Amino acid sequence: MNISSLCRRELVSIASSDSVRDAAAAMRQHHVGALALTDPQEPGKVVAIVTDRDIVVELLATGGSPDQPIASVATPAPVAVRSEASLDEALLRMQREGVRRLLVLDPDGGVRGLVSLDDVVEAVTREVEQLAATLRAGLERGRDRIDSRTRERGPSAALYLTRHEP
Repeated sequence: MNISSLCRRELVSIASSDSVRDAAAAMRQHHVGALALTDPQEPGKVVAIVTDRDIVVELLATGGSPDQPIASVATPAPVAVRSEASLDEALLRMQREGVRRLLVLDPDGGVRGLVSLDDVVEAVTREVEQLAATLRAGLERGRDRIDSRTRERGPSAALYLTRHEP
């Protein structure tokens, strides 16, 4: 499974010159915890990422104004991976860079979407559950084969050993 399969919804973005208040309103409207910030002169170019945590820690905790530009509390130069990256590569990149979200880039370098650590953990959990189901099915088939052989041959002599008491 590659990371692009986890980009399920369209990336929500606002201009980096918009206010913190505008960013919070966009997050609420779209039910997201992160936004891509775009260059006002090049609206398709992502220049930063801002999360709800950034707003709380960098603005509210320091007494900033909700009318200041969102770029002032955002993380510039967001960390990205190519769309063909594996889940392992994405997790390693998040760990190495100390981030919980990654931009996902198309082969041509365009932004395909945003993936969070929660998205990756959910996908890994599904893969582990599928592996467990496959293993259980294999064990059941093996048990069924043993049971059918036992019925064909009859009970083993070992089943008739009894304990003799003096």
